[in-house]
Amino acid sequence: MRISKHKTLLAAMFVFAAGFASASSAQFNPRCDGCMNTYDYCMSKPDAEQWLCVHQYNVCAQRAGCLLMPEI
Repeated sequence: MRISKHKTLLAAMFVFAAGFASASSAQFNPRCDGCMNTYDYCMSKPDAEQWLCVHQYNVCAQRAGCLLMPEI
């Protein structure tokens, strides 16, 4: 009984490590960071409207090949 618990724990740790490795191996795109800075700057304004900031981000992100935010 005790050996099967260790095998299960080892398998779970392996799956977690594999997922973490694949996520961290994705290449960083500095242009995506710039698009996020644009979004953050837009949202920092006192009269900011989220839908407009998301749209500005998506325009930038689409040109840079980054993930898009859902527009509501």
